[in-house]
Amino acid sequence: MDNTRRSLLTGMAVCAGGALSTGCATAAALPQNKRIEPAVSGISRLRSGGSVNSNDPWVEIDAEAFRNNVREVSRMAGGTPIMAPVKNNAYGLGDTVVGPLLASMPEVSRLACVRVSEGLALRAAGVKKPILNMSEVTEEEIEELVLNDIEVTCWLDDAGDKLDRVSKRLGKPIPVHFFIDTGLNREGMPYNRALPWMKDLARRPSVKVAGIYTMFIHDIEHDKAQLARFNQLIAEARKENIPLGLIHASPSYTTFYLPEARFDSVRSATALFGLYPDANAVSMADLKYVWRLRARIVRLEQLQPGETVGFGPKYSVEKPTTLALLPVGSTDGYPSSAVNNCKILIGGHLYPVVGSISSAHTIIDVSEKPDVNLGDIATLVGPDHQEIEPRAVAKQAGIGHYALMSRLNALLPRKLV
Repeated sequence: MDNTRRSLLTGMAVCAGGALSTGCATAAALPQNKRIEPAVSGISRLRSGGSVNSNDPWVEIDAEAFRNNVREVSRMAGGTPIMAPVKNNAYGLGDTVVGPLLASMPEVSRLACVRVSEGLALRAAGVKKPILNMSEVTEEEIEELVLNDIEVTCWLDDAGDKLDRVSKRLGKPIPVHFFIDTGLNREGMPYNRALPWMKDLARRPSVKVAGIYTMFIHDIEHDKAQLARFNQLIAEARKENIPLGLIHASPSYTTFYLPEARFDSVRSATALFGLYPDANAVSMADLKYVWRLRARIVRLEQLQPGETVGFGPKYSVEKPTTLALLPVGSTDGYPSSAVNNCKILIGGHLYPVVGSISSAHTIIDVSEKPDVNLGDIATLVGPDHQEIEPRAVAKQAGIGHYALMSRLNALLPRKLV
């Protein structure tokens, strides 16, 4: 991989993680080995344009709610260090905002991601704690990860030869985590043929064993069987004097329900973001919602009986009706099924969503309490009222809580509050 491509990737990560940007030409020209510390700002965008006071919708990230959830997960895990996954753009909330926030907390010992670009963006955003990439990667990507001090996952049969070649080019061993498939049957080296594979990798000068992990399926009986297989493999590896490094296995579900799976670090993710693994877990921890979807009113008009709203049209008013327009829609992650099902909070009052939700517009009926003004902030999703809480909106819109969060448009500004 040439230095031009590596510098470009680093520059792209800065644009993803930096403050309100005016362009990326300067960042892209920086040498690949330079550690970049972006300026602190109250807003983060993926690309240039707009201003802090823009009419664009935005996502707010509640720092104190995250701190609360980290403390709760740490308590549930008996103080075991937390490996915080910020994969898939931090589950929709923005990895270059959430990642540095989580990394600043003492209970969080390291972060994890599943895309090379995520790890690079986290480094460019100033994260200095260890980062693990949890996906199988190419030789070129291994180089990128190692040059940015990000640990590598392996599980394929040819991992040793691949690591030998990369190590020879870089002139140093590669930090590797063994990913063991104990029953998920999706990724990882199958547990029943992992031992000789691990032994082969561990004896190679090209490999520095940094850890070993597995992934559960979130069913308690099945997880117990997986844990038994994992423990057996660990015991056999120790008899063979195979180094194991950091042992980790526990996501949020097993952090709640399977304390014997904690090992050296809990890999809790969704609980940090305020999502309980199931209804029974609500009484076990006090998790907080960590985000809001917000927009400003950009139009207020009164319609007369018989007038219609939007394309089609499918909605007409039967009496004088005051409608407010919000410049946020399904493209931004607000579900179109919220029409006639959900309400939106403005100035402490709830207003129904009516008409239709288009790609970039949502219409609400403010007739019941029309003392709203252009520029007033509307909260479509957030912790400020039980009817707009993420779980409530997801249920009313007929989607999952996780889906609601993860579908937020990555291009929306993220504001840390």
